[in-house]
Amino acid sequence: MTASEHIIIFFTQNARKIDMAEIANHGAAELKMIEIPAGKQSADIHIGSYLGYLAGKSKCNIVIISNDTDFDNVIKFWKKELSISVERKKKLQETTVKKQTNTKASTPTTKEAQIRTLFGQKFNKSPYAAKKEAIIALLLNSQDKQSLNTELTKLIPSSDIPALYKVFKEFIKNLPSTKAKPKVDKKKWEAQFRSAYGQYFKKGVYKEKREKIISILVNANTRQQANNELCKILPRENVSKIIKQFQPLLKDLP
Repeated sequence: MTASEHIIIFFTQNARKIDMAEIANHGAAELKMIEIPAGKQSADIHIGSYLGYLAGKSKCNIVIISNDTDFDNVIKFWKKELSISVERKKKLQETTVKKQTNTKASTPTTKEAQIRTLFGQKFNKSPYAAKKEAIIALLLNSQDKQSLNTELTKLIPSSDIPALYKVFKEFIKNLPSTKAKPKVDKKKWEAQFRSAYGQYFKKGVYKEKREKIISILVNANTRQQANNELCKILPRENVSKIIKQFQPLLKDLP
C-alpha cells in the first residue's frame, strides 16, 4: 500500500484484540487507531458516520473491512447520493495489498529496518514490547506529531512516551506539529449530518428541533461553540448524546 492510502481501525475497550499480522504488510499507508465507546453496534454506528464524513470530505476510494453485510445498504446509499467509490471487503488482503509482490512485501524499508533495530535494543520490556508492531506502525506512518502522540497514548501510558521520542527523534523531527485542516464542502457536510441524524435521532425533542440542531452542527467553528449552542436549546444529556454520535464529523474542528 502507498503513502496516499490510509488504514483506520475502530476498536473498543471490550474488543481490543487486533491481529497485527492482518495489517502488518501495509507498506507506506498511514495507520490510525480510533478508540470508541463500547456499546451495542458501537463500531457499526461510528464506521457508518465516518463513511459519511469521508464521502463529503474528498473524492477518495473507500473500502470497509468487515463481514457485516449491514454495511452494504449504507454503501448503496452513498454510491447513489454522491457517486463515491466505496465497497466492502472481508479482509485487508483483498484490497491493494494484493498488488505488492512477495519480495517487496517481505523486505522492510531502510527506515523501518532502523526503527526495528532501535526498538529491539531499547524497548524490549513492558509496556513497549507488547505493543511493538502497533508502535512501529505509528512511527512509520503518522502524518503529524499531534496524531502520533494521540495514538500512542491509546497504546501505552503517557509517562512512557517521552522515552520513545528521545530514541526516535531523528525519525519524527520533520513531522508537522498538527495536520493541516482539510477544506470542507458545506453542502456535502450538511448532507452527512442529515443522513446520520435521520438514522439516530427520530423522536421527541430531537425531531422537534431537528433543523436548529443541524444548523448549529453545520455552522459551528469549534466543538466548544457547537456544545454551547446546543446547550441553549437542549438538556445537557441530550447534547452529550449528539456530540458523541457526530464525533467523527466534528473531530476536525478546533
